[in-house]
Amino acid sequence: MPKSDHASEEQGVAALRAALFVHRRAPLSRLLARRGLGPYRGYGELLEAIERLADRGAQLSLIGRSIRGEPLLAVHLGASSQAAARRDGHAAGRPALGAQGGRGVANGVSLRGALDGSGAPGGADDPAPSDAALALLDDRADRASPHGQRPSTGAGPRERGRTTVILSGIHPLEWIGIETHLALLERLATQDLGGRSILAVPIVNPDGLLRVEMNLRAGRHRYVRGNARGVDLNRNFDAGWYERGLVQRLIGLVFSPGSRPASEPEVEAIAHALSSRRIDRALSLHSAGGAVLYPPAHSLWPVADAAEHRAFALRVARAADRRPYRAMSYVRFAWGVRKAGLEIDWLHDRHGALSLLVACSRGKLGLRPSRLVEPFAWHNPRRLDDATPPLVDALLPFVKGARN
Repeated sequence: MPKSDHASEEQGVAALRAALFVHRRAPLSRLLARRGLGPYRGYGELLEAIERLADRGAQLSLIGRSIRGEPLLAVHLGASSQAAARRDGHAAGRPALGAQGGRGVANGVSLRGALDGSGAPGGADDPAPSDAALALLDDRADRASPHGQRPSTGAGPRERGRTTVILSGIHPLEWIGIETHLALLERLATQDLGGRSILAVPIVNPDGLLRVEMNLRAGRHRYVRGNARGVDLNRNFDAGWYERGLVQRLIGLVFSPGSRPASEPEVEAIAHALSSRRIDRALSLHSAGGAVLYPPAHSLWPVADAAEHRAFALRVARAADRRPYRAMSYVRFAWGVRKAGLEIDWLHDRHGALSLLVACSRGKLGLRPSRLVEPFAWHNPRRLDDATPPLVDALLPFVKGARN
């Protein structure tokens, strides 16, 4: 392994171990299980799970830090994970590029389609694209990006393979999304990913998660949605940012979008880490709702590749549970109310990725009165085993780049 690869991986591991030292506490999972909230792991326990992934061969990189200094850790799997960890590790120390981006669709053809020159979706079992096709993709991406420029990775066209991005923990109460994410990574760590890279950020909002954990340990019933500044990170991405209707303005304190796109270090770190990536699949794991959603969220008009999105959403929805999840565009799920600044819109608009948001589980409260007054219970099912294994099975083909 080159020295730079070692340095980046060591930086990620060092940040992880430092956080583990600070946050190692009595297991939260036992406390929550006794209170009928499910065996969910606390922040320190989740970091231990990430450490186990590293022990099994995953690479870690430190892509940034939260407002309160918690590490934002990216987990890399796949053939190019070492180079990816090196590149993303450097991102934490570079000036911000900002999250502004152009459209991910050029002339009605998704950027993914340029890989084979046909506009058709790509997959893990596609033949290797030609240099001419890759040059076409680069040209379209250049014209779609601000000022016609994209950050250089220093790699040749064949070295920049396809990437799947997975995010979770954006909203701090939605722990079922994190647990599903980690279970998915454990499965992916045992499989041959071909030429695909996986870039995963299991805990996007560590400050918010720690606040929720503090409330749970103290027995306080608090609703927490934002980061340490109270900003809803899933309204802070540069995708129709601040395009808000009357409803959003009336409840703006709950869904605060921040002072500008990517004003929050957590969102800025993700935008920067992904800026040089060739992303064709994106998955964001949330909780409750029993739905598989796709763009748009900030527009009432369908995206150009809506049929492709819907086909994949239906495939995941049918396999997610014995009673299938719903599959629809986000704006339809939200009863026609536009929601600006969401990650699925940004990943599609900026990177041209097939972008799905999964609301894991159905949000059943059960008969316990204590669950009715506990915001944590509104978002997370009591039994992880009923939700997580089928979701992992349903998501694997999409994450690995399978064709629909």
